Amino acid sequence: MLKNLQAKLKDQKGFSLVELIVVIAIMVILIAMLVPNVVGYIKKANWATEQNGASTVFSAAQTYVTDYYAKYGQNPTVPTLEALKDANLLTKAPAINYSIYLATNADAAVDYVAWSSKNSPDGNEGRYPIN
Repeated sequence: MLKNLQAKLKDQKGFSLVELIVVIAIMVILIAMLVPNVVGYIKKANWATEQNGASTVFSAAQTYVTDYYAKYGQNPTVPTLEALKDANLLTKAPAINYSIYLATNADAAVDYVAWSSKNSPDGNEGRYPIN
């Protein structure tokens, strides 16, 4: 019996078509499960990068507004990203267009920074800090 099995295995060369199809089907299923997760991780990473940029812009804008208020005794107009860069508060203008909103009821305060993004988890515009 063992000799017959060894003889059959010795004569067998390669895989059958059914075995190859089963392996390919398993690989397709695994890839189909993996791709949406990878896309989701990329979207979350991009969102985190945008939030980090907003945090940097918020800090730079707050410094700009505070310095302007201390120097001139009045609130400035809304600073642009280029104005923050010219004041050496940002090393370079970010790739995303952030909008800076000043607080209306406080002296020398930035209310929040907003930006629009397709990476937002809830589909709304991004805001930093989140109120």
